Amino acid sequence: MKFNRSFLSIFLSVILILSLFKSVQAQSGNQSDITNPDPTEVVKSNNTTTDTIVDRNQFDQNFSTATPEEAVTQFEELQAFQFGTYLDTNFFGDITSAEGIANNLALLAKKTKRNAAVIYVAALKDKLSLIMIPPSGNQNNISSNYKSLKFTTQIPASPPQIFRQDIQEAKNSNLQKVAKEFRSKITNNRRNDYLASAQQLYKWIIEPLEPALKANKINTLIFSLDSGLRTIPIAAFHDGKQFLIEKYSIGIIPSFSLTDTRYVPIVNSDILAMGISQSTEGQDPLPSVPIEIDAVSKQIWQSQAQVFLNEASTINNLKAFGSKQNYGIIHLATHGDFKPGKISNSYIQLWNEKIHLQQLKELSQELKWSKNPKVEMLVLSACRTALGSQEVELGFSGLAVQAGVKSVLGSLWYVSDQGSLALMTKFYEQLKMTSLRSESLRQAQLAMLKGEVRIADEQLYLSPEKRISLPPELSNLGKIDLSHPYFWSAFTMIGNWN
Repeated sequence: MKFNRSFLSIFLSVILILSLFKSVQAQSGNQSDITNPDPTEVVKSNNTTTDTIVDRNQFDQNFSTATPEEAVTQFEELQAFQFGTYLDTNFFGDITSAEGIANNLALLAKKTKRNAAVIYVAALKDKLSLIMIPPSGNQNNISSNYKSLKFTTQIPASPPQIFRQDIQEAKNSNLQKVAKEFRSKITNNRRNDYLASAQQLYKWIIEPLEPALKANKINTLIFSLDSGLRTIPIAAFHDGKQFLIEKYSIGIIPSFSLTDTRYVPIVNSDILAMGISQSTEGQDPLPSVPIEIDAVSKQIWQSQAQVFLNEASTINNLKAFGSKQNYGIIHLATHGDFKPGKISNSYIQLWNEKIHLQQLKELSQELKWSKNPKVEMLVLSACRTALGSQEVELGFSGLAVQAGVKSVLGSLWYVSDQGSLALMTKFYEQLKMTSLRSESLRQAQLAMLKGEVRIADEQLYLSPEKRISLPPELSNLGKIDLSHPYFWSAFTMIGNWN
């Protein structure tokens, strides 16, 4: 579907005048040409810093009065602008329309047998605005809030529908307060007082969409989140009886247009794994890493694997071996830290140096991670993000885009060495069986929640029949209850969820 003009073209015209960025092509989508507001209303220049900023009050006003179709495009373009600004990249190219998203979801549903819906969560000043797009072709007419789109293609045959709901109670100040409280409480595994905020967020963000989710038989939720919400553990939202992860697989995308949604069975991918168990450059040791690397690459995956531990985990080895062979999975069992401020503050720790986030793009380009066959997944098993920083949010949720890979599995906070070992081994075990990323993560999280994956008797139990013996430095820790959401809800699938 084509429109007249585009927010993004306005954004980029200002950016080009200021010579802030280099132009690159967006990864996927249909070209959109929509624009409603005047460019000077939405984009402004901050003369004190030479930065370009968005007039959020004007954006909120335009978003509120837009049709659902227009609002989807506006939010997609806002995300492209914000992520592009932080990642120092111009996403000059295609913006996917609501119609294109619905069509794409329908085609993916046929391939994966999973019904995914994209949910936009816009934290406006005076209200929370939710927009949900299900796959085209299987909708039921459940509400007058749906607005039909006209097709320009013959497949799928049924027109897509959009569900939109505004929640006045959840104005931005209220929403941000509860979100911050939720993450602050859930990151302490000795506390159980996170439930009140977990239930409030469920009531505001999930409950209004439940009729549409049920009518469309949705089992996978893909969130594109506004500022202040991108690093909350959505999997631990609670309806009073169940966690959200007990109902749905969950994924996070910066935007649909910035996500390579193509489905390729990841089970066919080879692994390049690096791990650091010893203390290096002031980082804490991670004694579970050798077990994790061995279990994932040799015991579970059993495909072509290249493994490096400790002093062999260097950028030079990553470049040397990554340039010789196409590895579909890059697994880094080492510290990663997403910090406030400039993108250069955030890094992934290797043995003798750090890969700073802005260097990740250069590394990806050198090793051609974004070229076909593309790197399917980058796994960071011991990363953490600071709380309450927009820069940190953009760095973490934009990691797949920055790395030039289809998806990233990372953690919002540093869980624990043992917790990461448990989650990662169970995740790969599930991935080997299903070849679906977000669903494999869900099954691993559920196994921890239900106590099926646990640490006891000097062993890691993946199931009653399968266990991994732990070394002395880990076995003397005794029994560890991994059912608390602190241990499992931090892990997030970013980008391609299939």
